[in-house]
Amino acid sequence: MDINDIKKKRLLYDKSEDIYFTIYNILLLLYYLGCTNEKKAFQDYRKLTFLIPIISDEVLNTIFIDYYRGKNEINKNIRRRLIRVYNAGIENISFIRYILLILEKNNFIKLIEEESKINLYLRQQSNLEDFLENEIFKDEIRCINNIKSNNYQIAKVSYSTFINNLFKINGVSVWEG
Repeated sequence: MDINDIKKKRLLYDKSEDIYFTIYNILLLLYYLGCTNEKKAFQDYRKLTFLIPIISDEVLNTIFIDYYRGKNEINKNIRRRLIRVYNAGIENISFIRYILLILEKNNFIKLIEEESKINLYLRQQSNLEDFLENEIFKDEIRCINNIKSNNYQIAKVSYSTFINNLFKINGVSVWEG
């Protein structure tokens, strides 16, 4: 394999379609946001589709911190990035749902169906803690802690509040109510 083949493969690689990337980010979010029982459940799994890119990209994490709840005046470039995050997230919801079903089947998470949403929490597993506290995830953990340190209570806000506070308030046209 020559260097051009490697470059082509890298160009074709899409993290949002990588099942392992998505799985470990979901587990990290649940673990570091403290979603470990039914009372502390992560509200509405659809928010995960937007949070995964935010915790896996320093720039997006900074944008989230700086512009969530309309904290700062947004410019065209930031709005364009948020539009891309929103559109990719909407397209990814069914993929996230598929992964959550796999995780539940393997007893990593528990899904709780309510009338208009599905909440979830991380089940306790003896070896999962060691895995999630691994140094390899330090960047994602830092991004999650950045969100937590701003007291956004991201696990508890409703999906519509999340969409309003990140996208609508910043001028992104959203497809749902």
